[in-house]
Parts: sequence; structure tokens; C-alpha cells
Amino acid sequence: MYAFKDFAPFLSGSPLSSVQSLLVVLGILFSLFIVSGTVSRRRNEPPRMQETIPYVSNILLFMTDQAAFLDLVQKTFKKTGSHVIKCYIGFRPLFFVAGPRNVQRLFGSPDVLDGNFIHFLLMSMQWGMSATELSKFKKDRSGRLPKPIPGSGPVTEDQRYWRSHSRLYTDFLSDPRYSEALGSDFLRRFTAQLDQWQEDTASEWTTARLLGTLKTQMSRCAAETLFGTRLFDLNPGFTECYWQYDEVAGKLLLGLPSFLMPEAARAKRRLHAMVRRHIDSAWASQSAGDVDAECLWEPHFGSRLSRESAMWMRAQGFSDHAAAGHTLASLFGLNGNTVPITAWALMELIKDPSLLAAVRSEILEGGLNAETGELDAQRVMNLALLQSIYIETMRLHVSFNVSREVRDGPFEIVPGCWADTGAIIQTCSTVAHLDEEVWGVDQHPASEFWAWRHVQTEEAYDDLTGRMASRSRFVMRARPTSFFPYGGGYWVCPGRHFGKMEIMLALALIVIRFDLEFVKWTNLDGSETDRPAVDDKRYAGSIAMFPDRDLCFRWRKRQLEK
Repeated sequence: MYAFKDFAPFLSGSPLSSVQSLLVVLGILFSLFIVSGTVSRRRNEPPRMQETIPYVSNILLFMTDQAAFLDLVQKTFKKTGSHVIKCYIGFRPLFFVAGPRNVQRLFGSPDVLDGNFIHFLLMSMQWGMSATELSKFKKDRSGRLPKPIPGSGPVTEDQRYWRSHSRLYTDFLSDPRYSEALGSDFLRRFTAQLDQWQEDTASEWTTARLLGTLKTQMSRCAAETLFGTRLFDLNPGFTECYWQYDEVAGKLLLGLPSFLMPEAARAKRRLHAMVRRHIDSAWASQSAGDVDAECLWEPHFGSRLSRESAMWMRAQGFSDHAAAGHTLASLFGLNGNTVPITAWALMELIKDPSLLAAVRSEILEGGLNAETGELDAQRVMNLALLQSIYIETMRLHVSFNVSREVRDGPFEIVPGCWADTGAIIQTCSTVAHLDEEVWGVDQHPASEFWAWRHVQTEEAYDDLTGRMASRSRFVMRARPTSFFPYGGGYWVCPGRHFGKMEIMLALALIVIRFDLEFVKWTNLDGSETDRPAVDDKRYAGSIAMFPDRDLCFRWRKRQLEK
């Protein structure tokens, strides 16, 4: 959804001038269409996406309905049988590629294909960076790897903003010392939340709505783990404000002016003000000497990652306004994936008692600490069936476009098909994740959820019994070129490991602590509905898609087996 970058300026002036500009642009595009038939093609052009009004229909569809636009992409792939198709967004050619080999080429050409234009959009629209601040990143063409990209020009180490920003996540999130601490802290907080609920209900069956429960309890625990408890102390109603923003955040990434999306702009301003209040308070505590610079977690900044990120932004000359936007974007990336994926997985478990029993048995047998009887994070992360459920849920419900801009063209997408400098090339998870040749299994097509798709059963010698026994092993059915919910190539979401840990620990904790029974499907407001949940297409193209229905269920605490 980020390819639409240069259309927004046509709408950025007054309403009158915007309309005039749009008419001029449409006239020029129509003229180009008329004369295009007389221009000889010097290259092998891929199939074009159909349009009712050439050069216009796809623009409007892209702007107003991402889900419908991506459906058209899928239909064009199926109709043409091609692995490359083309359309135009404004004046920019946009190519879509499919198939593992083409996706690998997209992921593996960082010297020619650049994904930073997406981040510029995020930095401007979500972080709230000024043009001066943004220019620091735009001037840095050296990349994120230890060695600068060949041909990127001379650059000093302190001007390698992409590299030093990426190092924050490598050093303070991916490092096992910090990732394990974050996982343990989240588990402790979520356990305390559920324990409090158990005390209030006294072992009785109670009815709840799944999405509402996860949006309040799970999301707060994750946010406190990363950003500290003061974020909530300073901002009553923060959780409600965040979810209001989450519903409209995708609109902001189109780059349209505020007057065309006033609701989204208001939600963003409210949430940004809350996060800025938190940043200011955290710096005040730092100045007062209330924070141990080496501690893994403290209530003001929260995790070491949060604190180091704020310090890095100040040291590099970025404003606290931008630092607050950085936190806001991190919250969106965190909760926007973990909560809906956890919800979808629990929906599959609750509506299928046999699957729920199998997962519970796996956790109790292999996911607990032998001495304490409590969940062991590393053991849980290695459970075969639970991992398979995680992958299946991500595969079916994440809608994400990996986008690259041709930095130094022409770039040969496939033999004979070229893209010039400035063209956009994308690949869609919704195409790759439903590829029947990659994911299909007898009686279990790629389009359906099958919990055991990534589980292999094998015979192995059991040292305790001295006999051969069946053991389950997690085996991913596809390569990274067919599964990329967190991005791919040289840029992959740095929070993916913590996100996976949060999802799997939340699932394990709920499954072993509660008896769960399906009651009915409801609309999101709790009213009656006549069908189960499907993907909420408002989230298509950028993140995990929430269910468009809620699940009403009964739960009660159960005795933890040791």
C-alpha cells in the first residue's frame, strides 16, 4: 500500500486547487494513453491490470479500497498465468511479482532495489519528522549492513543513520539477554492479569468476548513490557485511544492531507500527545537520576530498547516529537500484529475441542519447567503443534506487501521485462501465502487452516522407556520466499522474535489455565450475527487483519497439572 507516494501532493492544497490539479493530471494521463499505442515497445511488457478508465481506475481503487485492489492483483495473476503484472499509480509504474524465484530476486538486490521510500513515508506520517530530520536519512544511502553499499558515496560512521538505527534492535531486542528478559516480563505481567481475573471469578464459568479481552489485557501487558508502566499512569484511557488509532492508521500511510481523513488525523494527534507526555516524563526522571542506565527494565522508559532508542534519537539531533512518533509506530507494529494473530489462533482452538485438547496436552507435557511447574518460555517456543498453529495463522491472516523502488535502473525483473529508475516493484503475501503448489496438502488446500500442516511425526528411541516412540517435529513447509509476514530480504521487522514469543506465550498461558467453550459468533459490538469471522479487509496490505466478528466464549480457571 506504500507505492502511492507521489499522488498526495495533487491533493495537498486548498480544495479548489486540489480539484484543478487532479483534472489536469487526469487529462495528461488520458493523453498519454491515447498516444501510447503509437509508441513502439523496446521491452517485453508484462500483462496489464484491467481498468474501466485507463490510468485512473487503479489509482482510485488503490486509494479507497486496498483489499479490492489486491483482489484485482490476485485475479490478474490467475487470469494471465504470468508471474509479473503491471499497472500505474499516478505517473509511476508498479510491477507485482509472484513465485519463489522472482520473490528471491526482489529480496536479493539491495544495491539496485531500495525499500527506504516506505520508511520515509512512515517517518513523515507516523513519526512526525520534520523535513530537516527526514533529510538525514534520505542522504544516507549506505544501507544497514556493516559495510556501506558499493557506490553509495563517502559517508562517516556518525552519518550512517540506517545502520545505527538498526543496531538498536540488534543489540537490545534480538540479543538473547534482552529478548529472554522481555519474554519473561511479558509472561509475568500477563500471568498476573489472568490471576487477578481468576480471583474475581472464583472458579465459576463466565462469558466473555475474545477480542475485547485481548485488546485490553494482552495489549497493555505488551506495551508495559516495552515502554513502561508510566505510559499508562500518565494517560488514563490510553488503551482505548490506541485502538481508535489502530482502526484508522492505514489511511495515514497513503500520504493524503488531513482534511481528507479528519478522523484518522484526530486519532493520531491524540495518541501522539499521550506518548509525548510519556517521553517528557521519562526524560525528567532520567535527569533526576531515578534511572539505572544498565537496568533491563524500569517504569519510566520501560525496556532497555525503549530507553536506548530515545537516547539515540536525541544524540542524533532528532526532536522528542519525533521520538514520541517512533514509540507510536512501534506500538502499532507490536499490537497491530500480535493481538489479531492471537485472536485468530484462539478462535481456531475454542471452536475445535479436539485441537484445544491436543495443544493443551503438548504444552503440559513439553512446555513447563520441571521444577516449578510453570511455563518455560524457551520450551514453549519449541513446541511443534503450537509453532505450526502460529505459522498457519500468520500465513492466512497477514496481508503485507513487500515494496522496493528501483534505485538505479533499468532493472531486469524477469528475462526481457525491465523496470526503469523510480518504478515500484511489489510482492504480496496474500498471493505467496496461498500458493497451492507450495502449501497445498492432500485434503487440505492452501486456502484453509490446518493446524498440523507443519508437523512431522517420526519414530525415535526413548531413553526413559528403552522403546521406540512417536515424536512430533516442527518442519516449515516453505522457504522465506514463500512466507514473509514480517517482510523479506535485507529488511525484516526487527520485533518479529518478541512478537512470536508474545503470541505463543499468550496462547499457552490461556490454554493451560482455563477451560474454554465456544458460545457463539457476534458482531464487534456484541450484537447477533449469522456467520463466523472472516478477515477485516480494512487492514489489507499493511499488517495482520483482525477478525471482522468477535467470538463469545465461556471460560473458568482450571487446576494446573504438574
